[in-house]
Amino acid sequence: MPAKQNNNETIDNAYLLLDKALGFYKRKKWKDALNNLSIAHKIFLANKKIDFVSICLSLTALIKYLNKEEGYYNSMMLLEDAKFLAENSEDTIDSVINRFAFAQIYYVEKKYNDSLLYLTNIINKLDVFPVLQEEALKIIKSASGKQKKRYMPRNSKDTTLVLALSNIARAVSAETNIDKLLITIAQQTKFVLDADRCTVFLYDKERNELWSKVALGLGSREIRFCADKGIAGSVVKTGKTIRIKDAYRDKRFNPEIDKLTGYKTYNMLCMPIHNIKYELIGVFQVLNKKSGNFTDSDEDILFAIGTNAGIAIENNLLFNIQQNMLDEQKQMFESLIDALAVSIDAKDSLTLGHSTRVRLYSELIAKQLNLPKEQINIISKAAMLHDIGKIGTKDAVLQKQGELTKEEYEHIKEHVRITYDILCQTNINENFTEITEIAASHHEKYDGTGYFRGLKGEEIPLGGRILAVSDVFDAITSVRHYRDRMPIKDALNIIAEGKNKHFDPEITDAFLSISCDIIADILASEYEIIITGADRALLSGISLNQFVQILNKKEMTEEEQKINATFNKYYIRKKQETVNV
Repeated sequence: MPAKQNNNETIDNAYLLLDKALGFYKRKKWKDALNNLSIAHKIFLANKKIDFVSICLSLTALIKYLNKEEGYYNSMMLLEDAKFLAENSEDTIDSVINRFAFAQIYYVEKKYNDSLLYLTNIINKLDVFPVLQEEALKIIKSASGKQKKRYMPRNSKDTTLVLALSNIARAVSAETNIDKLLITIAQQTKFVLDADRCTVFLYDKERNELWSKVALGLGSREIRFCADKGIAGSVVKTGKTIRIKDAYRDKRFNPEIDKLTGYKTYNMLCMPIHNIKYELIGVFQVLNKKSGNFTDSDEDILFAIGTNAGIAIENNLLFNIQQNMLDEQKQMFESLIDALAVSIDAKDSLTLGHSTRVRLYSELIAKQLNLPKEQINIISKAAMLHDIGKIGTKDAVLQKQGELTKEEYEHIKEHVRITYDILCQTNINENFTEITEIAASHHEKYDGTGYFRGLKGEEIPLGGRILAVSDVFDAITSVRHYRDRMPIKDALNIIAEGKNKHFDPEITDAFLSISCDIIADILASEYEIIITGADRALLSGISLNQFVQILNKKEMTEEEQKINATFNKYYIRKKQETVNV
């Protein structure tokens, strides 16, 4: 059984009931199995354990069918309900059990091909439930023989062959690169069938061509030819397996590939590869069996491999199509964010780079807090967009020389609400709601006195609390129309003293734990100044918190004065300034 995910005694009982149900299933005590499943199902449902609710439904549908309490149609309907619950977790155990249940019913209904299509792709994943894995292995062996009215060899090699098929399923299930996937399938097939070479051709229906980058011994050279040529072409035309003992005596054989590669083909086993809809998507071509000619048993083995390979190949192709679409969407998303950030900077040359520096400070804080990479990415995007609402702020207010009036200050505060309104209308993906909330909360204060919603403490999104520190630090360490940058001592004291008031204490500590050389890097990056040599070595051993303590001393040691002077060399920077290091 999988590891328990809940210490609640009722949940523990549900796991035990599921175990008992599987025991009754093995002994074909259908009613006892159903009774235990019914109770377990109710407990899992009450505790919102949806994955195990799906498992109970799948097993209930299967056992009711086996016990003839429900017919084929009703059982399939119940399995579809269970599948709906599991469909967002295709590789998890609830989905695997659902496919097992479909497969066993298909087997009883003598739909052997459908049964094999399901089972060969999940056999290795059923090891969590040994009872079901044992039954699946029996079905695979039986269905493979009955599908073509043959038998699997009943000798000492049976177990080895089944394990080989399981290894192939395991090898291809996790591979997302199509070239590597085809190589894996070809290598495993070559090994299992004791052949000299195996090629997996994919069928390009639009161009009516067969192609492959997998012809073991040829490296990565691509082979492509018209799908009506050769033995493989005949398989495409007829959809039938071809097995020949002497290739050059068969009129269907195309010797052009041998001429191209310098390889000599003697005997051959060629078989179609189908997807789950039984559409032809490729062809296996196995050449030169080392111990004589290919046999009926070899065909059975290749068929079992092919059912699994067909699903894996199509899933891989679909995955890559989807991944390309996601990559394009991500690129568009990144470009949009960059464009929006540039539009903010274009409003005022003095704030040029503000959003980028806020992003960099926020990423540093998030890493200090050991946040997950995905969450850091969301915070990073929110940082780039946090001031987008300034598009709606009057230039005269943004660029005013001198202090703002009360009315002007209230006007500029509106940029946060405008940011929120703009981003609410830009719902590009599922993460954008969180990005919006973070970006629109960077002026909230930990004590609840901020704006625009007056949120307090953990009511403020974590990313918003991080942006609050980053935004204030960059604002007070940058030149504005009405003032120069604040002395670094005053700037760091504002951050330290804002703890528990303006800023989240944990986030304040995280920021002040960052090394001085990293902060200096960001400060100096505006003018493409690079910190090197002895300066970096000196600053890298000092955190901002230690630096604050040094700055607040009445008298500094000679070493501390050197640290202060070195940091300020990069802090009190000017445009096009060059720092000698």
